[in-house]
Amino acid sequence: MQTSHQKPTLILLHEIYGINDHMKSIIRHFERAGFVVYCPHLLGQVKHFDADSEDEAYRYFMDEVGFEQSVKAVLHLARDLKMKDVDTDIFVLGFSVGATIAWLCSSYEQLFTGIIGFYGSRIRDYVAITPTCNTLLFFPTIETSFNPQQIVAVLEKKDGLRLTMVEGMHGFANPYSEAFDADSKDRCFQEVEDFVNANLKKDRSVGIT
Repeated sequence: MQTSHQKPTLILLHEIYGINDHMKSIIRHFERAGFVVYCPHLLGQVKHFDADSEDEAYRYFMDEVGFEQSVKAVLHLARDLKMKDVDTDIFVLGFSVGATIAWLCSSYEQLFTGIIGFYGSRIRDYVAITPTCNTLLFFPTIETSFNPQQIVAVLEKKDGLRLTMVEGMHGFANPYSEAFDADSKDRCFQEVEDFVNANLKKDRSVGIT
């Protein structure tokens, strides 16, 4: 058994909807797996949006929040955590816009042990970034606004970056989404577990699946 201070840390980054039932289920899942989980609320005064308010939620995030402000919030949290325990392993896990925020944090190797992102569609705007810590990204084969295969073809040339194409659509890992695919989600979470355990300090391990 790991003691509390030995547990790795997970910073979970939500979608445009905020900390909804999906994010709450992810928090519980990774706490059971052995992480200390932080899920910073990035939407300011807005608690969360319903799934049927996608357009409104997207406009709010882009107009009132944005990626730059979100990255600053994540870096601030990570630095606070490192001040408390410089040796702690900090992983960032993001979904959708959260995955793009996670990707933007991937150049801060002094703060993060690993970066994980699920269907970060706006990563296509930041393909010039080269991660300096180990990074794992999942892309679906189907996106409505761009061709994921083209983005993967660009990103796969970068060192330290692990890419997985998943049969399905944006949201395949979200049980509250019409795009949910249980088999794809389970396979990806097994890959997340392998990735985390490969990058943790040698005397630690987690069980995510």
